[in-house]
Order: sequence, then C-alpha cells, then structure tokens
Amino acid sequence: MPHRIISKDNYYSKLKELMHVLRENCPWDKEQTLSSLRTYTLEETHEVLEAIEQAVQHDEWDALKNELGDLLLQVIFYARIASESKHFDLDDVVESLIEKMIYRHPHVFNGTQSNDLSQQWERLKDAEHQERSSLMDGIPPLPALAYAHKQQRRASRVGFDWVKAGDVIEKMEEELRELKHEVRSHADSSRIEDEFGDVLFTLVNLGRKLGIDAELALMHTNRKFANRFRAMESLASEQKLNLAELDLDALESLYQEAKKDSMNNSG
Repeated sequence: MPHRIISKDNYYSKLKELMHVLRENCPWDKEQTLSSLRTYTLEETHEVLEAIEQAVQHDEWDALKNELGDLLLQVIFYARIASESKHFDLDDVVESLIEKMIYRHPHVFNGTQSNDLSQQWERLKDAEHQERSSLMDGIPPLPALAYAHKQQRRASRVGFDWVKAGDVIEKMEEELRELKHEVRSHADSSRIEDEFGDVLFTLVNLGRKLGIDAELALMHTNRKFANRFRAMESLASEQKLNLAELDLDALESLYQEAKKDSMNNSG
C-alpha cells in the first residue's frame, strides 16, 4: 500500500495519493465530512500559531514543521471531499490560489506602482466581492477579538477610524468609566456585559493603532500566565505549601516570585 504513495515522482502527487488511500481504506477518514472536519481545522490552526510562537521565542522549528503538515492535510482533505462530489479538486484549489495571488500583486507581475500595498491589497479584494452591500459583509466567523480587528479595519477604509493611538486611549478611559459606573450602580448583567464589550472593542482598536493583533497578544499572555502559574505550583511544592490553603497575599507573593524567576530565566 505505501508503494502507491512513495512511487509518485513529486510530493504534490504523493499527497494527493495519500488522501486517496486514506479515503478508500481508513474507516475514520471515510466517514469525515466538511462539517465534521471543522473542529479539527480550528484546532490545527491554533496549534500552528502555538508552534510559530515556539519558533519566534525559542528558535524551535520542529513543531512548526509538523503542525504545518497537519494543517496542509486539512486543505487536502477538504479538496478531496469536494472532488468526490464533482465540485473541484486540489488542482483547482492551487490554480485558483495562483491566479488570485497574481491578481493581487500587480506591483510584482505587471509593474504597477503603489505607495500603500496594504490599501492596494484591500482594494483588489473588494473588487473580487462587488456583490457585498456592506463593508461588514463577508467577514469570516473568527474569534471575537480577531473579528473586531477585521471590522475596525473595514471601517477604516472609509475613514471611520481614530487618527492616532492617543485618541483611542481617551476613548478607552471613557469606556472604563462607563463600565465602573454600571458596576458601582449594581446594574443588571446585560448592561455590564454591554459596557465590558465596549471596553474590549476599544482595546482591540488601541492594539490595531499600535500595530498589535489583540488575538495574538492575548494568546501570548495566556501562555505566559500558564507558564508562570506552573512555576508557582512548583515553588509551592518545593516549599511544601498547599495553594488552596494560602490567602490571596501569600498567593500573590508566590506568583511574583515565579514571575521573577521566569523573567530571569528568559533573560
């Protein structure tokens, strides 16, 4: 069976044959559908982001190589399912990608000059979707922070945007005051949630003006907190302490010690 795959003369053909074999012979692969694969695609995407972090922060590249392979398998899987129902195949996916990239890079392939490549990219993307009735149309179902980032970028195309980061900070302080007022007034949960959402939305805007992707920034902070909390648990174990029995001041002291150790180790 493996000979069917390894006998192919290039990796592209090997990948196509691999998926063909899996769909023919593996019970699990046979039963997968477009809908069932969605969860795995989301997981693989986040694992790629985690592996990128390892490559950037620690110069560890093996995980990224493996996770990119897993994500590529998802693409091949979807294309195979589509080909089985006569919609398109992997060749069509690749051809469509090549055509799209050539179209979106006129400064590379046609010698067209552009002072702002980002604006050119967005303008060409808009031309591909002229049927949209609103700039808010067509945004994929991203995680909430990433979705907010996309919305704000779309709105900025028509000038509905803050000029500088300082303006956003003032707006953020205003939103925080409104949130504090609702909390102190013991407002109902829906009003507090609404104001809390406004604060998050403004923070995403601030990150965007600072060149920071809020989704990636929060993912980084999540990892950082998890690592420091694990270090905190290790310290507690070394000192024969039970975290559940410590008061908040003792927990904070232990956390700060773990934070200091992690910063020293990273330096």
